[in-house]
Amino acid sequence: MSRRNRFAAAITASGTALLLTACTGGGGSAAATASGEEIRLSYAFFAPAASFPAVQMEEWSDRLAEKTDGQVTVQTYPGGTLMAAGDIYSGVSAGAVDIGLDSPAYDSSRFPFSSVINQPIGIENARVGSATFLDLLLEYEPAEFEDYQIITAFTTEPAYLQTQTPVQSVSDLAGRNLRSSGATIPMLEALGATPLSLSMSDVAENLQIGAIDGYVSSREVLRDFSLAEQVGYVTDYPFGISTSFVAVMDKQAFEDLPADVQQAILDLREEMAVYAAEFHDTQNVGKALEWAESEHGVETTDLEPEVRKELDERMDRVTGDWVARHSDAGFDSQEVLDRMRELADEHAAELGTEAR
Repeated sequence: MSRRNRFAAAITASGTALLLTACTGGGGSAAATASGEEIRLSYAFFAPAASFPAVQMEEWSDRLAEKTDGQVTVQTYPGGTLMAAGDIYSGVSAGAVDIGLDSPAYDSSRFPFSSVINQPIGIENARVGSATFLDLLLEYEPAEFEDYQIITAFTTEPAYLQTQTPVQSVSDLAGRNLRSSGATIPMLEALGATPLSLSMSDVAENLQIGAIDGYVSSREVLRDFSLAEQVGYVTDYPFGISTSFVAVMDKQAFEDLPADVQQAILDLREEMAVYAAEFHDTQNVGKALEWAESEHGVETTDLEPEVRKELDERMDRVTGDWVARHSDAGFDSQEVLDRMRELADEHAAELGTEAR
């Protein structure tokens, strides 16, 4: 069965599990370990324990212990208690922690290959995004992760426009101040809007005082940041994936593990990517949308076909700019973008969803 078919099968299977990463650097059992010896690993992540990547980190730890009959135990450190976002991969390399989960989306200059997943090609949910992203990483083995063993990789859903007044045409966005960040900034500029860089915690206040008319983000923020009280409309058009995550361990530390433990970790790789994506789509986003609609009357607005076509054309210019900017990044940017489109279409068809 192909990797893509295994992803589709895992999505529909009951009891699907999350995946995260385990390593054996200085934070855990650093030396080469004989088969059967007890192995204790440390695992760091920057967001709170209730966040979906941290939830899957705990699930991965439990499932790895089960797969290894208790030989491997993992001490998790969510919420930045061990190290902060942006420091985690370096911490893995330095041996300060065995396993690290971080977001390459926060540092696109260091992770140029990974930034392709943030491009607006019409991926509509985390299930398709995660399957596509993991496939790309395993297929191309990008230089930015050459010193690491990738334990798993997954994404959030795409960013969607969430505004105080409905958006029904591209002209509705002209001159509007919208909170944005990272890869979505050139997307809003291509639509004639004015992107403003704000932390999510500052969005509610800026909406209230009229400094911004809305924002672009994945939709769980409607509930997580109580933004459904401030915005009334979600535009049903997916921009690029909002955030990506990759869990790693130092490559040599991974190879020092017993072969059966290595295999147990690799066996969890796709399974956990599916779990994380499904949890995000259903528990985070799905429940946030239900709450926003029932408690605050937030509406999801559809776009006419001709409007979607115009948006698609403008987003194609954005992806073309990404290709040009990465022409000397050490990989064939056009080939990678084209391959991502192919994978997204295949995964969308297998999972019964849509991707442009």
